[in-house]
Amino acid sequence: MTTLYWDCFSGIAGNMAVASLLDLGANRQKLLDGLKSINFIEGKIELIIEERLVDGIRGLYFNTVDDEHEYQHHHEEHSHSEHSHCHGHHDHDHDHNRDHEYEHAHTHCHSDDKHHHHAHEHEHIHDHSHVQHEHGHDQHGHAPHRGLQEITAMIDAAAISPRAREIATSCFRELAEAEAMIHGKKIDEVHFHEVGARDSIADIVGSAICLDDLDVHEVIVSPVHLGSGMVRCAHGMMPVPAPATALLLKGFSVVFDHDVPFELTTPTGAALLRGMKARTATGTQTFTRVGHGHGSLKTGRANFLRAFLIESKTVKKKSDQVTQLTSNIDNATGEELGHAIGKLMSAGALDACLIPILMKKGRPGHQLQVLVEHAKAEMIENIIFSLLPTIGVRRCNIDRSVLHRVSEEAESNFGRIRVKKITTPDGETVIEPEFDEIIRIADENNCAPRKIKQRIVV
Repeated sequence: MTTLYWDCFSGIAGNMAVASLLDLGANRQKLLDGLKSINFIEGKIELIIEERLVDGIRGLYFNTVDDEHEYQHHHEEHSHSEHSHCHGHHDHDHDHNRDHEYEHAHTHCHSDDKHHHHAHEHEHIHDHSHVQHEHGHDQHGHAPHRGLQEITAMIDAAAISPRAREIATSCFRELAEAEAMIHGKKIDEVHFHEVGARDSIADIVGSAICLDDLDVHEVIVSPVHLGSGMVRCAHGMMPVPAPATALLLKGFSVVFDHDVPFELTTPTGAALLRGMKARTATGTQTFTRVGHGHGSLKTGRANFLRAFLIESKTVKKKSDQVTQLTSNIDNATGEELGHAIGKLMSAGALDACLIPILMKKGRPGHQLQVLVEHAKAEMIENIIFSLLPTIGVRRCNIDRSVLHRVSEEAESNFGRIRVKKITTPDGETVIEPEFDEIIRIADENNCAPRKIKQRIVV
């Protein structure tokens, strides 16, 4: 089992995350091939991967050419001294200033070194015939606004592993839920601005590809530094952290950097932490590798995302803390209770159950128990009040241990099926077919599910 530790002493942005993972040793060609397979209507995507030496520290830098061009366009119109106080990262509804903004201009096609004070190399995944895009989208801020459904479809169609697809989809779903809550909309009504642009999609999908390649199954983080000041968004000037970032980081240990007037952590970076279910690091760790993902903004201190790879031969249970919501109910019908359980699970509850109890005055009733992540507790509580005739819900934080589990596809004697792969504490892997698949196969073969369960071999 491999654990990733991100040291967010200078925040976290999507492109810095990709760079730090590449520097740890993630397969560069797998990243390039995976991102090249995404069908962008704007045309082929071009990437920059280069080695940089900044303030004496070697590391990697990752970006899209789209964002490099956007940066140059922005700085032709606005002087750095006038605007650097309110522009940090670009990757939600912000003006396009990526990661921790450049201290110098950079053009990917220049062969000279006049813009740089350090050695680097470039890698591009494009065919040069695609540099002028057929669809005619202006590179300066007119990318299509995509919703969760459109982005999920693009990820599903990409030539990436099932687990990388799962990670990327989870990150975008967390981001969509945050945006929906902020703007008072349903998830399918949310359309991303900058986070729907190609560069941000490349950041999240690229990080997912690298995390899967490194076999990272757990992410732990230092306290996340946020910066301070204001950022210009599609909805106007907003304080740091931006609304989506703040919501995504609920429950994390954070630091407000009042001496750094820039945005250090972006919604994309926060979505990666939430989507990977990262937790704040505790205790001692033994690491085997370290990588640096450089930003570009001059903050007055070192500006890179540091990644540590922690490998353990002993598979450990994952321990975390969740909220338990409890309510005793004696005046709801079985239909109401069953409907409520389904709605709570669909809304993001980790688990929900009903326990028969004997209440006051000898009345039979049920105790509703719901487990939920801290950030979603209030939303789930409101659903309980709206669907059931209870007038009180109790809250408590509980510790739990969870065995490592991944969902993937596997070959069986009935063809490809979805399975759960569970790792026990002693390192043994147990593969269990999803019961929905057993029912599907049983229906196709006109027999009882228990017979399929006895016959199926994965």
